[in-house]
Amino acid sequence: MGSGYRLRVFLIALVAGTAGSSLHATGDHGQGTLDQGTVVNIAVKLAREATHSHTYATNEISFEPSTREWTAQIEASLDLNSTKHLVVTVNESTGVACLQLPPAAGCVVKEDIHQLVADAQAKAEAADMARKHPAPDLQNLTEVLLRHQFDAERSPRGGVPRVRYFVSLPSPDAKGLADLSPEIIANLKRDGIETYPGSIWKQDAKNGSMDMRFSVGLPVSRADGNYDVPYNYYCGPLCAGWYTAVMKHDAEGWHIVSTVMNAIS
Repeated sequence: MGSGYRLRVFLIALVAGTAGSSLHATGDHGQGTLDQGTVVNIAVKLAREATHSHTYATNEISFEPSTREWTAQIEASLDLNSTKHLVVTVNESTGVACLQLPPAAGCVVKEDIHQLVADAQAKAEAADMARKHPAPDLQNLTEVLLRHQFDAERSPRGGVPRVRYFVSLPSPDAKGLADLSPEIIANLKRDGIETYPGSIWKQDAKNGSMDMRFSVGLPVSRADGNYDVPYNYYCGPLCAGWYTAVMKHDAEGWHIVSTVMNAIS
C-alpha cells in the first residue's frame, strides 16, 4: 500500500450520514483523485446496503497509486455483542466500488463511481485554476463569512457566546495562508466580534473563553459567475464544522448567496 501517515478524522456526520462512526486513515491519499471523505461516504453507503447497520468503525483507509485503488477496512456493529468485518475497494481506474465480506471472495455490493471520479477531476482542475487566478479581495470575503458565522451563533434572544475567532484565509498568491488585516480586525472588534490572527492560534489555550479557529479556503469559480468558498471552524475534537458558501462579487464587495453544511463534529 502507499507510504504511511496516520491521522484521526473527527467527522461525526458526513454528507452520507455516517453518524456514530470512528474513522482512522493510513496511506498516501494525496495522489488520489477522490478525497478521503468521498471514499468514506462510498464505503459507508455500501456497508449500509450490505448490513443495514448504522454504526461503523473504519480502522484503516489506504490508497495504492499503482492501481489507483482505495481500500477501507470497516467494522459494522450488528448489535451490542457482534460486529462484521467488511472490506471496501474504490478503484478510480475501473470506476467500480466493491464491498467484500471476508473470507468470501467477490463483491457483495457494487457501485459505479465513474461520475464521482469525473466530478472530482473537474473539481481539482477548477481548484488549480483558482490557484492560478485567485478571486479578488479575499480579505473582504473572509470578513463577510466571519460576520455571517457570528450572526448564526447568536441565540434567538440575541445573546452571543464569548468566542475568540482566530482567522486564516488564502494568501494573495494562493500559495499559503494569511491573516486578516489589522484594519478589518479592528472593525470586527468594534462590532463585538473578538478576532485575532490565525497565525497565533494555540489549540490548548486556557483563557475562560471559547477559542475558535476559523479558516477560509480558496474560492473556486462556478459556471454561473459566482464562487464556491469552503470554510470551517474548529474549537475542539467534538466542536468543528465544515461548510461551503456560494458567494458573488460585485462593485460593493462580496455577498453570500447560500451556505450548506458538509459535516459537523
